[in-house]
Amino acid sequence: MTFSVHSMASVNSALQHMTMLQSESAAVHDRIATGLKVGNASDDGTVWAMAQVMRADNESRAGALNSIDLGTGVVETALAAAEGISDLMVEMHGKLVAATDTTLDEQGWRSLMTDFIELGNQATRLADNASFNDLNLLESGGEDLSVLIGKSPGSTLTIAAEDLTDGGGIFDAGLAANLPQSDNSIVVAQPTAADVTAFESSMTDVTSAVSRLGVGLKSLAIQKELLIKQIDVTSAGIGNLVDADLGRESAKLQALQVREQLGMQALEVANRSPRVILSFFQ
Repeated sequence: MTFSVHSMASVNSALQHMTMLQSESAAVHDRIATGLKVGNASDDGTVWAMAQVMRADNESRAGALNSIDLGTGVVETALAAAEGISDLMVEMHGKLVAATDTTLDEQGWRSLMTDFIELGNQATRLADNASFNDLNLLESGGEDLSVLIGKSPGSTLTIAAEDLTDGGGIFDAGLAANLPQSDNSIVVAQPTAADVTAFESSMTDVTSAVSRLGVGLKSLAIQKELLIKQIDVTSAGIGNLVDADLGRESAKLQALQVREQLGMQALEVANRSPRVILSFFQ
């Protein structure tokens, strides 16, 4: 066996082994502390880049969820008001039919039309006040609602505005002006069967509007459920890519600690070896 106090090859080899073990141990400690096996691009550039893209997708989906929640509030408010308008129109229909009775004197049918107008005023106020976050789908001139439902800017769902005010003749029944009104002076003559038919057509239009709003609300709920599932699946995928297996890492750390102890002993032995040369001169 050859010994050299200059090269000390065995000592250098033991030191290199200890440095490697300490580096591995530091990496394991870092994975345990962060819970990530790929915490930055230097760990695995390809996996890190894939995870970043998936994180960006989920951030976009989170923004879409906010848009859906806002849109849901707008549509729910409009739907509640539209259903209220439909219920009021059912009562109005009864008043209007009763007012066509030719056996009634003018005071009688005008009294019924006063009730008709007051119910119509309430319905008009429902439409005017159906706002959520300053968005109203039922007011005259209301704009369609475009809701973001996906990670891409073009992924939108449009809920059409439904004008349920009297500006479009929604309460047509022989009235000389649009509602709301303070009295029955706009009733110029006793209602006829034709007025009832016109009003029934308006009721059908309102019922159709309520149905469309209901479908729109259901569509938003479906899109929200899908988005949540996509976010959950993507989050799980990111975890599979970058999360550390803490059980495995713990076992690896214990093994490294044993190897470090053995390495220290090997280094101690290597350091003793050159001293053997001194015995040659005793």
